[in-house]
Amino acid sequence: MDDVHSAIAEKRRLAEAKARQEAVLAAIGEGVVVVSDKGEVMFINEQALSMLQMGSEDLIGKHLISAIEILDKDNRPVSGDAHPMHQALIRGQRFTTTELKFKRADGENFPVSITASPVFLQGALIGGVLVFRDITREKEVDRMKTEFISLASHQLRTPLSAMKWFAEMLLSGDSGELTEEQKGMINNIYISNERMIELVNSLLNISRIESGRIIIEPKPTRLEELVREVLLELQPKITEKKHKVTVSISSNLPKINIDQKLIRHVYMNLLTNAIKYTPDAGEIFVIISKNETQLVSQVADNGYGIPANQQDKIFQKFFRADNISKVETDGTGLGLYLVKAIVEASGGQIWFKSQEGKGTSFWFSLPLSGSKPKTGEVSINS
Repeated sequence: MDDVHSAIAEKRRLAEAKARQEAVLAAIGEGVVVVSDKGEVMFINEQALSMLQMGSEDLIGKHLISAIEILDKDNRPVSGDAHPMHQALIRGQRFTTTELKFKRADGENFPVSITASPVFLQGALIGGVLVFRDITREKEVDRMKTEFISLASHQLRTPLSAMKWFAEMLLSGDSGELTEEQKGMINNIYISNERMIELVNSLLNISRIESGRIIIEPKPTRLEELVREVLLELQPKITEKKHKVTVSISSNLPKINIDQKLIRHVYMNLLTNAIKYTPDAGEIFVIISKNETQLVSQVADNGYGIPANQQDKIFQKFFRADNISKVETDGTGLGLYLVKAIVEASGGQIWFKSQEGKGTSFWFSLPLSGSKPKTGEVSINS
């Protein structure tokens, strides 16, 4: 009899524990979906059902990938292999993104912040948890900020251009001969103005990329020719710092359809950084190779490198590593953010490896199939 009572008590305890867990999940403000190790929906809270405008009968027992349609930022369906929950279960790691959308039952979609996490019990994968929230408001705020930055930058360009023109006139003696002291002061004004123009152009380019207004016009291009043009333009800086530049390009590389202006900006930024952030008489390497589906470019140096504890921030807006900002005070911290945006808009990927004090290598890939053309309103500023 005692065994029966114990079994009943244990069953009641487990039921109460399960009820508490479900009550906690139901009370969470975000949408929560619990799946089995096979990706089948086992639980979904009311917040998730409300956002998706679905009933639990539409989801429980069904495979998550087919039950909830996910779209990318261009409203294209996301394949099963790229689904956040699939990635989390396959890799056994947490997967987070804010670049996807969920489609509601009525056909409308909304942007979401998603975190997909695998669940392990005694080392074995038993399922996963997907937590999401509607970030329509955040995306709208970002859009308004981007529009404001674009408008402000446009308004700044005119007076900055005028300041540059007047400074050049003064330095050339159009208003009479200047003393050496006056020339020095005007030259400082000119240099500061150039930095402001660079910042404004960077802000404009970012706003154009983020707002989707950038034009992408792919044309057959030889990357080796593009690289050599950039290196020729940068030769005075290379000579000034006494760097040794080694270029290694695989033979018989095919032409690739890319927007030359955009990819030229990528090479220019990566090479400028390598030159600037490598001590005098350093080494810089440019390598272009091909695999089955991509052309891969590498720009490497033996410069200052990036501290390990700051490498996860390298593609963030306005970020500059501590060791760099102490050595080179000039810089906006926008270059790599823009480079990443351009590479991804061109259908490629970018990644890097770095060790502080030993140097940095950046790689970026472009699909052999080429970049997809895109209609827009504006092009990138040099």
